[in-house]
Amino acid sequence: MEFYTGKTGQDRVLRAIDFGTLDTAAYAANDILTSGAISIDAARFLGFSGVVERIILKETTSGTLQAPAIRLWFFGSAITPAARNAVQAFTSAQFDILVGYADVVAGDWINGGTGVAMAQITPNLIYNCQPTSKTLYMVPEIKSNETFASGATIKGQLVLRRD
Repeated sequence: MEFYTGKTGQDRVLRAIDFGTLDTAAYAANDILTSGAISIDAARFLGFSGVVERIILKETTSGTLQAPAIRLWFFGSAITPAARNAVQAFTSAQFDILVGYADVVAGDWINGGTGVAMAQITPNLIYNCQPTSKTLYMVPEIKSNETFASGATIKGQLVLRRD
């Protein structure tokens, strides 16, 4: 049993996310962009809920910007997705703990200067963590065929409103 003695009521927190350095091999539509699920500290205590209010992504490269269409899958407990650069193949058990998803379409990206593009979406995705978890797990899936330049990265931030 866990007892919470801190702040009560809603708050907003900013959480950093990092997809890691992207492969230079071609990604096909529906490939996973990371080598595992990205964990996001999402609650003050086990099993609680909130809202993913905003997602801000930044693609950085010394080559050509791809500004890809991406689907961000959110799960309420840890999962092991397909390997990086492999087709998304979630299992029925993984979908049992699916919180939801948010799409970043190619048109959401804006050119931020040489070698930088940014995207911001406001999904207002309501989430509940599993009863034994304070963490959300995000798996990014590319929705279009893309080949990233050497050293390209996608990093970002999530704004969470926690209950």
